[in-house]
Amino acid sequence: MPSPSNVIVRTVRLGSIQGFTILGLMVLGLMVLGLASPARADSYLNFVTALWPRAEKAGISRETFDAAFAGLGVDPKVVSLAGTQPEFNQTIRAYVDGRLSADRIAQGKAMAQRWKSWLDKAEERYGVDRYVILAIWSLESNYGASPGNSDTVRSLTTLACCTTKRPELFRDELIDALKILQEHDITPRGMTGSWAGALGQVQFMPSSFLKYAVDMDGDGKRDIWNEEPDVIGSIANYLKLHDWDAGKRWGYEVKLPAKFDFTAINAHDGGPAGAWAKLGVARVDGKPLPDGDKAWLFLPAGSKGPAFLTFQNYWAIKTYNISDSYTLSVGLLADRIRGIASLKGRWPTQETTLNRAQITAMQKKLKALGYPIETIDGKIGPAARAALRTWQAKAGLVADGYPTPAVLQKLSATP
Repeated sequence: MPSPSNVIVRTVRLGSIQGFTILGLMVLGLMVLGLASPARADSYLNFVTALWPRAEKAGISRETFDAAFAGLGVDPKVVSLAGTQPEFNQTIRAYVDGRLSADRIAQGKAMAQRWKSWLDKAEERYGVDRYVILAIWSLESNYGASPGNSDTVRSLTTLACCTTKRPELFRDELIDALKILQEHDITPRGMTGSWAGALGQVQFMPSSFLKYAVDMDGDGKRDIWNEEPDVIGSIANYLKLHDWDAGKRWGYEVKLPAKFDFTAINAHDGGPAGAWAKLGVARVDGKPLPDGDKAWLFLPAGSKGPAFLTFQNYWAIKTYNISDSYTLSVGLLADRIRGIASLKGRWPTQETTLNRAQITAMQKKLKALGYPIETIDGKIGPAARAALRTWQAKAGLVADGYPTPAVLQKLSATP
């Protein structure tokens, strides 16, 4: 009997006797192994069969299509992971500290020397800071040591056919994965990554691969699995095409004056850095702020934690992963690899954070009170922070836009 990770599908042409025989064997094998129901195995084969006309229309050859699905079946690990919704309640401090370890910083410095010539070329060609490239590479796959080993075609097919979350999205990503195979950038079983379909050392989804991956070393393939120059170039190209501001920093740690007016944040976010300087915001290293550049004040732990003035490149990094914890970690890790000293500001010793359900409750309450909250999604974005700051000011609290259990409790009690 085939192993659970290699349920054999010899054909997707269900109109043939062979196809029905294979389907029967798949269903029986999965039932015996306790990995899938007959309906799930049936859904998998029916999905692959129905996918062929769409793939053919997208320019996929029959040879590529058959090779992509040969030997594959439902991935029970993907079904299990897709069916869970883990609750992340990690503070931003814990997240950042976990990614700024001494070993990670030392490794980044070593990689900066090892790949210096290619980082030189990437900076020259794309204008992107080498240290940010290294930091993203580190966070995404630990410089290729942890890229994920799930079969991408199998993962995406399982997500598209056998889970209920965004099946159309994963179907489209699967078609894009087939395009990558059609263009011979990688072999079918060499296309590996996360269980959710993110590819190689840079963790691009297939659609992002087609848009942003580059053949940096000129060997005719965009290989983000095995070729480090292509990894470096692809990250740089991605950031350039997401409005990276060449020659500029992502942000600076800053200090605020003793009686800083936090209500001014809503009016000044996105304004020139010089306007922040007039409010008393200053770099901790004493150097001047880039006067004309648009800047946003970021207080990841509220008024009691470190403060940052962020610029356009912070938002470019954030397109890679929408999380502020991730984006700040990239910026700070890049700084440490560059040689900039640790933070001057201190994180709160009793830092707390809201979970997603609590943030959702906060958003609903703010919206009920008439604040412009467009999306109730359990995530703290610029609109939610601005609304919270406005309410905090009216409630006589420090208007730092930082949601804590105490703030939520008082907000919830507001009539």
